[in-house]
Amino acid sequence: MAANPWARPVGAEEQGGWVDPTPTDPILRIPPVPPTPPEPKSTAAAVLLNLTGVGAGYFYLGRRLLAWTAAVLAVALVVLAFVTNAAADPWLWRTVAAFWVLVLVLDAWRIAVKHPPVANRRPVVIGAVAVVAVVGAYIGYGVLGRSTYDDGLAAQGRGDCAVATSRFEAVTGPYELTLSSDVAAATRGLAECADFTRAADSADEATAVQRYDRFRVDHPDSPLGPFVRAELVETYTTWARRLRDEGRLSDSIEVYRDLLAVDKSFAPEVADAYLRLAKKITAEPPVSASAGATALTTIIDEFDDTPAAKEVPAAFDALYAAATAPLATGQPCQAVDVLAFFAGLTDDVAAKVAGAAKNQYPRAMLDCGLTELRDGQATVAVGFLERFIKTFPEHGDLPQAKSAHIAAEVAVGTGARVPVPAPLGASGPITITFYNTVNSPIDMKLAGSTAHEFTLPACTGCPEAYAPGTGDDACDSPVGRPLFAVGLNAGTHHVLADFESSGKMVKQFDASVGGFDLYCLYVENSN
Repeated sequence: MAANPWARPVGAEEQGGWVDPTPTDPILRIPPVPPTPPEPKSTAAAVLLNLTGVGAGYFYLGRRLLAWTAAVLAVALVVLAFVTNAAADPWLWRTVAAFWVLVLVLDAWRIAVKHPPVANRRPVVIGAVAVVAVVGAYIGYGVLGRSTYDDGLAAQGRGDCAVATSRFEAVTGPYELTLSSDVAAATRGLAECADFTRAADSADEATAVQRYDRFRVDHPDSPLGPFVRAELVETYTTWARRLRDEGRLSDSIEVYRDLLAVDKSFAPEVADAYLRLAKKITAEPPVSASAGATALTTIIDEFDDTPAAKEVPAAFDALYAAATAPLATGQPCQAVDVLAFFAGLTDDVAAKVAGAAKNQYPRAMLDCGLTELRDGQATVAVGFLERFIKTFPEHGDLPQAKSAHIAAEVAVGTGARVPVPAPLGASGPITITFYNTVNSPIDMKLAGSTAHEFTLPACTGCPEAYAPGTGDDACDSPVGRPLFAVGLNAGTHHVLADFESSGKMVKQFDASVGGFDLYCLYVENSN
């Protein structure tokens, strides 16, 4: 019988150490491999490389994921700074940058200290060079930004806004992250150039002036100030001269006045515009004496050292002659107010015409009233004659004015055409006596060849009125009745009697030699 090869040995064989050729334990026992020690790295090099702010230290430490993450975040911070106008709040972004670099430095140190130190100093040198390169690049970046701003400022100082704008746009664009105050200054420069260019491109002078004035208010310290002033002067000058040459002298003077506020050297030209205005007024009827005299006196008051001032006296004479020309054509009413104006002038330069006006003014006013009365314009005549009496109470023609005034009032009250009477106080050969037969005063106005105004006192003891049809009986005798006698020339006369309690009476009668010599006034009741 054959032996079982799988049977365990017994006895002496067992003691011999039998080994089962078929292992029952399938696990392979491999001795553990000891961990690989970290590669030696320089902590200083890692810190210096991360001090560049772009995570270069992570590349050195072999942490590529961290390195790319840091690089992407650094780029994102730069983009965010550009987008948010970092230069407007530089200390915020300086703090953000410092915090970012500090985080990178501390994290590089945390990782690097776990590595054995390296004896080679080359990584440290490379890190130091990288830091110096980054710092140097930023300093150079700042210098270029400053140089670009200086170029823009110089161009602005020359009035060259095209060049200045391109330089300032570079400062506020690519050089934004210098975080310099130049960025804000460049922004102001862009606004100034934009406003300056906008004013220069205005479609008309009025808009240009308004924009230049706005510029001076908004940018009082701008390097463009002298150019704005020069453009403003040029615009005002061109505008004023164009209006002057078009004959729009009043409008031209308004522009010239604004020009003087900017540049007083144009005073002679402004004075000349005033003189032209005065001459134009003189030559174009109806002559506005007030406007012409105002222009001439303005020359003397404000521009007395200009060539135009020397022509003012002669211009005043011409203005006076033109304004009072209606006197020579028998139209005194058109000259009354003109003469009143000239007579009231107190300027020394107008002394000559003022004196002439004072001589002519009273007679012109009286002639005006008399002319209106002759023309049947009694109401107008009353106004001028009253004005004469009040204005010239001591004038030698006062009796004539009073007589004509009475006649004008009679004409207004009666509606009759009344001739100009003789001066007040003149008498005629025909005496007519008026007497009152009612117990109330009667105001009398009589006009014809002469004019009279008087009041018949109340007839004491007489009735207020008489019964219808009995008034003639009251006129049987003037004895004991209030009387007033006037001397008239032959001709038609008009009476305007104002009864205190009975209204007005209008009568017309003819005075003639041998005719009636009594005129009785009475009132009859209407019922």
